[in-house]
Amino acid sequence: MSFPFARIAAHVATVVPLRPFDQQLDRMLDLAQATPLSVIAVAGPEAAEAMSGLWRRGYPRVEAARRATCPSADELCDVMLIAGYERAIPAAACVCGTRAMLGPRARVVIDAGHMTDPDERLRLCGLLAEEGFRVQRGAHLAPEIVASKAV
Repeated sequence: MSFPFARIAAHVATVVPLRPFDQQLDRMLDLAQATPLSVIAVAGPEAAEAMSGLWRRGYPRVEAARRATCPSADELCDVMLIAGYERAIPAAACVCGTRAMLGPRARVVIDAGHMTDPDERLRLCGLLAEEGFRVQRGAHLAPEIVASKAV
């Protein structure tokens, strides 16, 4: 039994309700290939909920990200999770504004589930590509978009 399914089974067995955001966070962590040792930055309107979910899962190295504009940004983050944006332009601005926090092999996972219009997701992929991020073809078809810094 894979880990996310084991977690769901444990929730069902203990009669603890599983919130939809928990499943979304599980998918984002799987896509980012994050481990509890990863340094994870979280940004977006649902960042607080994502941070508390990460702490409940045993991820101690979590930080909030708003902007990383100083020249001494640490570039230590392994994973950036962006949660809760409904439009492409603010989501892309958030990613670009915090890019200095990302390490050279870092992954950015953007929750695109709130973007009900497929054109918004496609626009987000285009904006990220324009800013120098690698995005896979067809990424706009998934509920989460994975990007990485072009090296």
